[in-house]
Amino acid sequence: MGDQAQEGEDFLLERLNEAASGDAAVRQLRRRYDLLRHDYEQLLDRLGELEDRLSEAATQARPALASSPVSQSIAEAITSPLLRLRDDYLTAVAGIQGVVSGLENLAAGFKGQHSVAGTPAPAPASDAEAPEVPIHKMQIDVRGSGFGELLDFQERLSHLDGVSRVSISAIDNDRATLVVELERPNG
Repeated sequence: MGDQAQEGEDFLLERLNEAASGDAAVRQLRRRYDLLRHDYEQLLDRLGELEDRLSEAATQARPALASSPVSQSIAEAITSPLLRLRDDYLTAVAGIQGVVSGLENLAAGFKGQHSVAGTPAPAPASDAEAPEVPIHKMQIDVRGSGFGELLDFQERLSHLDGVSRVSISAIDNDRATLVVELERPNG
């Protein structure tokens, strides 16, 4: 139990150190990556424990069953999905690491760019809106000095009174197009 508490404290200390340095976009991506990596490592530990228990149970059952073909097929049927799951996790981690690396390179390219401006533009009407009370939508083109700044602006905008949702419809180097949905009027 003490090892888990120390592990958790080390993880939090590492997260605080990362949060205190670097570009906002890289920090945000790094935080998401670290959380995914932490979850992945926990799943691998749990999977290892299950494999150990399964192998212990199989070794204890072998003398009793005298290693019949049926017992071998049952053990194989139980372990094969777990082994495939482990392999899938390893493949997913390699893919996630590639994505994070690419995003860090992209965020590094944003450094040194300046200027922020917002320009509201009317959004096209959607056929999927509720017929009784339509949701008012607005499209906003935003410029920023980096990917992290654009995401921070989207998050701040989503917390304003009267705004029900803010989504990104397009994003490019130092620009983003946000779709802002306003709350339905009362009455």
